[in-house]
Amino acid sequence: MVIEQDVPGTGDPVAADPTSEAGRLAQQSAEAFEDADRSPDPQVKADRLAAAQELAGDSELAAAYTYLQRVVGIIAVLLPAVLALGNMLFNGVELRGSISGYYYTPVGSVFVGALCALAVFFLSYNYRPLPRYELDNVLSNLACLAALGVAFFPTTDHAATASGGEKAVALVHLLCACALFVLLAVFSLVLFTRTGGGGRSAAKGRRNLVYRVCGGLIVATIALVVVSNIVDPPSSWHSLFWLESVGVVAFGISWLVKGWRPRLGAPA
Repeated sequence: MVIEQDVPGTGDPVAADPTSEAGRLAQQSAEAFEDADRSPDPQVKADRLAAAQELAGDSELAAAYTYLQRVVGIIAVLLPAVLALGNMLFNGVELRGSISGYYYTPVGSVFVGALCALAVFFLSYNYRPLPRYELDNVLSNLACLAALGVAFFPTTDHAATASGGEKAVALVHLLCACALFVLLAVFSLVLFTRTGGGGRSAAKGRRNLVYRVCGGLIVATIALVVVSNIVDPPSSWHSLFWLESVGVVAFGISWLVKGWRPRLGAPA
């Protein structure tokens, strides 16, 4: 799932990068086609052609994942601003205490819809799993479930007057939100920073720096949310909203870089 997409000939304006997963698969496909062309044995030729076609399909799949990564990144980067500004437009009120609090506003459907869209995109990575990405598929499935949990098990609107059932639902929401943030940090810090065969380019090193900074911000967000709940700062600070916004935007930036990473520089 979390692959470096540089595929020549796909129509995507992305430079071919032999260190990327898609580029590696494309190169292997080309080599298999060449081997098939040189082979005098009809059966060997047929086997190598079949292998080459399968590798080419995997390379195209790797390229297609690029677009999913871009959409995920755009949704995440825009979500806090869309919720805050949309609520101000319709309600003319100040910020809510948290991103999840917008569930109870006129833009609540935007909040739920965005999380459902993210869940669908996480799940879509398993449409046809690529080789060597079993862990990615497992984690994307878990992220899908966590996003759905955040969407369909809302936090309480007023914790002080919430019923026992509402508090139980809110607890599920909290656990799902924590799991989602942890998974997003793993994507940025562990999965996105991996390097396939062929070594690591200078551009990949720069991208890894971005991934680690974004992952670090997500981890810091989780820690500061815990501290905020203990310290209980004034509600006028809207600390939980701002902390969550930093984490969500950091997550979005890491996925945008993953999908549009050549913009950080040509492969070295």
